[in-house]
Formats: sequence, structure tokens, C-alpha cells
Amino acid sequence: MSSVEPSVQTAGEYSSIAQRYIDLFGAIEQAEKEDRELIATWAEGVREPVLDAGCGPGQWTQFISGPQRPATGVDMVPEFLAHAAKSYSECTFQQGDLSNLSFSNNHFAGLLAWYSVIHTPPEQLPSIFSEFARVLNPGGQLLMGFFAGDKVQPFAHKVAPAWYLPPRFLVGLLENAGFELLDSQTRSRPTARLHGHVVAQLKS
Repeated sequence: MSSVEPSVQTAGEYSSIAQRYIDLFGAIEQAEKEDRELIATWAEGVREPVLDAGCGPGQWTQFISGPQRPATGVDMVPEFLAHAAKSYSECTFQQGDLSNLSFSNNHFAGLLAWYSVIHTPPEQLPSIFSEFARVLNPGGQLLMGFFAGDKVQPFAHKVAPAWYLPPRFLVGLLENAGFELLDSQTRSRPTARLHGHVVAQLKS
């Protein structure tokens, strides 16, 4: 059994294919239209700093930024961050672990976690959600995208092991971390796994 933390091991796997991943997914135009519309609508409701947690190459960080909405991206993959800093100079990027964010309490008004916890073992999700709650303002909103399933179940992702998560399971963890659910939906996609997203607000 490896003694390397799963998040560190996953980051290493993404580092090894970073340029290929950037070529395939690193432009906002490559994202699904429904995802762009959902995230744009969510971001328009935020008027203070936002965090893109697990930002990858930074395309979503730039997408959610605006004059009243400075955006910061955090990721563990150096190659992604180098690309993001070069491509989106109007945003801020830093290396970091989602379970131990470097920001002060109540720093952000919104937090995007778009498929950024799919490789996280379910037993580690509560610590990440507690960090999300810590860095958000009371009333701040979280938008999370994930692979939805009928039960908590691992599967063989192309990069690193990932998890199907039932929406009700995620909602329960978020409620334990101090959030209240605003929206939860799934969407079938041809030749792709079932998409899920939740929008939750940190209780005041």
C-alpha cells in the first residue's frame, strides 16, 4: 500500500499528462454549453471575491471573474498553475490542497468546485467541505460539479481512481459542514457519465 496521500498521488498523475489535458479541456469553448450557462448564472449572483477550488488550467477561474468579482484559483498541479498564470493574468493563482486552504476565514463570497473532488476518497470529503465553509462568508454560495451515481462507488478514471456520488450523500455532508441546499440536479449526457451539480449556501 502506498504511503503517499491520494491528493498528492493524483496531482502527480495530472502533472504527467498536463499538456495533453490542457489541449483537450483547457479552453472554455471546449466545455459543454449547459455547464457554461449554469456557471455563468451562478457567478452573476456573486459580487465579491470568488474561489475556483481545483482550478486546473484556469479556464473556469477566468470565466467566473469580473469587475466586482475578483477570482482566485487553487490547484496542486504546478503545470496547470503555470499555464493559468500565463493565460489569465487578470486572475490570481496559487498552489494548495483543498483540505488545507491558506486563506483567512470568511474570505470569499462564492466557491466553485467543478469536478475537483471526484478523486477524493469519500471519507476525506468532510474535511474539505469544512475548509470550504471556513473560507466562505456567511451566506456565501458553493457550486459543485461531480459524477452522480445511485451509490458511493469508485470507478477507473483515465487519470486516477474516481468516485460516483449520490446527490443526497453529498448534500448530507454539506449540511453537516454548515451549508443549506439551494439546488441539486443531474443531467444525462450521451456517451458520458451522469453529471450532477449542487448549489448550497453557507448558513449565516
